[in-house]
Amino acid sequence: MITARERQVAEPPWLRNLEVSDIDRVLEMVYFVVRRTGRSPAAAARLCVRLVPKLAASATAAPSSPSHRLAAARRARIAVATTLRGLEHRRDPAVFDTALAEAVVRDELALLPPRQRFTVWSVAVRHRPISEVAAEAGWTRSQVVRLLNAGLSTITRWGTHSIPFV
Repeated sequence: MITARERQVAEPPWLRNLEVSDIDRVLEMVYFVVRRTGRSPAAAARLCVRLVPKLAASATAAPSSPSHRLAAARRARIAVATTLRGLEHRRDPAVFDTALAEAVVRDELALLPPRQRFTVWSVAVRHRPISEVAAEAGWTRSQVVRLLNAGLSTITRWGTHSIPFV
């Protein structure tokens, strides 16, 4: 049996970027939800090609200040979730809701500042020890703990407020 520690989690390509583009976030969210609800990779890719340009255009029409950008990104997330809910109405609602909740957590992770994003991914997702993350990044253990706590609290706060459940 494979333990959680042994399971390799694929690192998203945007994890180490300074900022994740809106189109990358929307693309990941659409593809993630559609694949988790049972569509094939080819069907998911076709749906992404059809939906992502429209949804990303609405996400990028935001002022450039960070707080406005985050608010616009979270509004765009609601638009993506609503659109997907309309398309996936024949799928099992419980499976869709679980996939959407996971996608929202990943999207909120993408919106975190780079240091928090790296820390949360390394510790909470990859299950790496705090001392190992601190050594790799050149930070102290207390810095890693503070970054982890800040990132997790942001994900918890905003992730639960921006999922449009029926």
